[in-house]
Amino acid sequence: MADRLPSLRGVETFVCVAEVLNLRVASERLNVTVSAISHRIQALEEELGILLFDRSGGRMRLTTEGSDFLDQLRPGLMFLQEATSAVRKNAARPMLRISAPPIIHDQWLLGMLEGFQNANPGVRFELLSSGRRRAAGCDLSIVPMSPSMIREGAEPLLNLSILPVCSPEFLARHSIDAVESLLSLPLLEALPALGAWRAWFDAAGFSGDYPPPAVAVDNQILLYQAAIRGLGVALGAQSLIGDYLRSGQLVAPLGIACDMQPALGIIVHEGANVRLARSFAVMLREELPLSV
Repeated sequence: MADRLPSLRGVETFVCVAEVLNLRVASERLNVTVSAISHRIQALEEELGILLFDRSGGRMRLTTEGSDFLDQLRPGLMFLQEATSAVRKNAARPMLRISAPPIIHDQWLLGMLEGFQNANPGVRFELLSSGRRRAAGCDLSIVPMSPSMIREGAEPLLNLSILPVCSPEFLARHSIDAVESLLSLPLLEALPALGAWRAWFDAAGFSGDYPPPAVAVDNQILLYQAAIRGLGVALGAQSLIGDYLRSGQLVAPLGIACDMQPALGIIVHEGANVRLARSFAVMLREELPLSV
């Protein structure tokens, strides 16, 4: 075929020979025999249908066609070298993949990346939402300390202390001065529920029935946004809502908190980046108190 590319090995050999105009020197550079060099050049000439070198007179010279071919190859060779360097550079930079609930990325991990990168120059990160198929193959996962996760090797990372929160505007419209005040108000819940509201009512000393949540969402960020928008009262983990409380977007009208089970755990998966993952896990444990 007229548009078929010639052998890249043949092109590489041609360029090397064209630079030194000596088969022996080229063979040493490419670490192949002189006969292999000659065979590659001959095969390339047959593929192209031209003579690349003039071998008369006891010395090797580029033919006019060979010189033109070399000139036209140079821009492409430059791009090939740049592309190869870029790929090798990226391959030399390890990738640490971390799976965690979105709120964990937002509240903790993003703030910790700079310090870890300073201690481990060149590390790249992928932060993936847990519970999604694409989170498979992660180096480190932050998960609930459920029995199944414990069997997979999860170790304790953080106990979660939860308490009711709502927006200031919602509180201005509704009086919340006792646990019983919540029974007539829309409650918000994050899925999977894990019995959070039941645990909180029990801890607050209320063992009666409470209304089913009016709104349920599948992650903590949506839960807190629903509360900020005044859709009802949510249970917020104190370690995750500090920014919302400090900014005044959320308030905690009752101030009654309880520990939520299961706590959060961390799994370091065995793989190519297990050393980095373990190092990151150590940093997390140092930065985060066990109970917040």
